[in-house]
Amino acid sequence: MDRVLSRWGFSIGLSALVVAALVLPVVLAALVFPTPLYDTRELVAWGRHFPLLTPVHPPMMVWAGGAVDRLFGPSGTAIVFVNQICLAIGLGYLYATLRLLVDRAMAAYVLALAAASFYVVFAPLSWALNADILQLMSWPAVLYHFLRGRSTDRWLHWILLGIWAAIAALTKYNAAVLFLAMAAGIVAVPSVRACLRRPGPYVAVLVGALLFLPHAIAAWRYGTTIAYGERHFTGFGSVADTARRLGLLVAGYLPLLLPGAIVLAIAVGRRMIAWRVPRFAEASDELKFIVIVNVAMFAVLVVLIAGCGLEYIARYGAPFAELAVLALAPLFTWNESRRAVAVRQTVQSLGVLYAVLAAGASVVYLLFASHSGLQEPTAQAARVILADWNSKYKCGPGYYLGDRQTVYGIGIAAGPDGDSMTINFIPKARWFDTAKLEANGAVLVYTLPQVPGDFATAFPGATMSEEKRISVPVLRTHTGKTKDYFYRFVAPKACTG
Repeated sequence: MDRVLSRWGFSIGLSALVVAALVLPVVLAALVFPTPLYDTRELVAWGRHFPLLTPVHPPMMVWAGGAVDRLFGPSGTAIVFVNQICLAIGLGYLYATLRLLVDRAMAAYVLALAAASFYVVFAPLSWALNADILQLMSWPAVLYHFLRGRSTDRWLHWILLGIWAAIAALTKYNAAVLFLAMAAGIVAVPSVRACLRRPGPYVAVLVGALLFLPHAIAAWRYGTTIAYGERHFTGFGSVADTARRLGLLVAGYLPLLLPGAIVLAIAVGRRMIAWRVPRFAEASDELKFIVIVNVAMFAVLVVLIAGCGLEYIARYGAPFAELAVLALAPLFTWNESRRAVAVRQTVQSLGVLYAVLAAGASVVYLLFASHSGLQEPTAQAARVILADWNSKYKCGPGYYLGDRQTVYGIGIAAGPDGDSMTINFIPKARWFDTAKLEANGAVLVYTLPQVPGDFATAFPGATMSEEKRISVPVLRTHTGKTKDYFYRFVAPKACTG
């Protein structure tokens, strides 16, 4: 085993660190935080229809959520597990691309630092299968297959480039920033630009366009995802507000880069690793391309924020930070006599760090605190509400309707027969069926008091039952905390109790 790992530049310690970083969120989900958080619940609920268009996002993340739900049910642990498989694929592509830029040992080391980052370890608990985290799989794949297609001109790489580019675009529209930056790199580096004289890039564009076209037609026809994207351009505020947004742009790089940057700084200070900024003219064409892509992406984001009024959120930065790893890795070289010591100390320090953080979080949330979302008793509440429904009606409910932070958790936990939807998204959900609502009825479940009024406005002819309230103990915590739910029934017309 050690010989196999060494062939790829990995030691037993680095391999164990990468595996532990990927497995730790799954363990925490299984033992401490078993409930998917709000965004993940929503994508599972919508994913049960595998829609071509959602009310807000391109459909890739809801397809992923729907697939996991179809195979394993709405299990928070299963969702995080699949998310980590997607991250592992992305890390594999990151390593393969690093190998085009640095030696095996440095590629393995930098890959381990990226894997053992705060983002990879802790973000999946909150954002499993969300668009931003899924991009960590597709973006390095796009770059890798482009660079390999450019150097080998093999059809497999060009075809896979088109497929991964379509996956990236179907995950989130900000993939356009990556594509624009790649175009800048192609134009700026003559040897890379030469690939445009071959048919491969155009085949990649054709494959990607054909895969993206059905969604593009639906988005153009109904406009929901386009309108949602436009809402992020909130206009210009004060100079301080623009500075805040630009600060969030920089902050978005930190969760993935900061732990590794600290480790590298210590290693440089101890002369285990040498740090040098090479002259750009001396860099390989692959590295020139990668650097230009990173600089261009950052420049485009600055223009969108400062010039177009984009309201930027720090968690958008994960895929940009992942590609920044490729540009930063060539700055470092080994002091070979101290490489083994550097690797061993890195594995030990990061291993202890995350063991302490995981143990501390587990103790706190099992004994002294609770998380309102990740430990929410959605399945238990769904069983109580559904038992009350079944005592009155022989069919339904067709829908679970309510506010976003409540309804999706109850709806997906109640089973696959009833759809769940926030009331404000009903006009934008192409799969919503008013006839199904009338025939099979609905459960209104909520914590926000305005939900019954919103439902009455949307469906003035429907009759709601009196409000009921249940209180369910929060999961996996010994604090004794409970979660309150309010619900009403809209009786089904197809049957009566």
